[in-house]
Amino acid sequence: MNKRITMILVGLLLMGLMGHAASAAVVTLSDSSQTTTLTANVSEQCSIVVPSTVTFNVTDISGSTAASGASVTISNIVLATATKQLKLSIQASAAAFTPSVTAATTWAVGDVTWNAATWTTGTGASGTLSSAAYTEVATATADSASCSTTGLVFTLAAKTTVKRSGNHTLATTWKVESIGA
Repeated sequence: MNKRITMILVGLLLMGLMGHAASAAVVTLSDSSQTTTLTANVSEQCSIVVPSTVTFNVTDISGSTAASGASVTISNIVLATATKQLKLSIQASAAAFTPSVTAATTWAVGDVTWNAATWTTGTGASGTLSSAAYTEVATATADSASCSTTGLVFTLAAKTTVKRSGNHTLATTWKVESIGA
């Protein structure tokens, strides 16, 4: 066979195969009862913004020192039922502040208290900071989408035995949990 006829036959064969593949892709199914259910599995959640620092500007160690009102915002609250609530708590990471100078006298964790702040959709709870357990700061009203305050005031007790100036620091951890049924 000559080369030209072979090339024509190969070309016709390829065109036939491509036409067959194209028609195979347009197959109509007679059974349209097949379905798929799409499910969005939504977990309990919220977004929270807490102050990164709270500063006590101690100018007199013989008197208590209130920090400026702190802002806390909890938004996008999603809970399992309309009767559940969101509870906000705080815990110290140590039993005492770390003083600015090693072995200097400083404040104990229990020297920090806070007010029962007014919340947009919730109830504030006054408390004393602990390193042994989380202490409640606020509880959001059931079925709230958000909860916030700008008036959470932390207070540092008087401590006349403090003799070193500088930054005395203490880290805390916040906990948000759903409570109720």
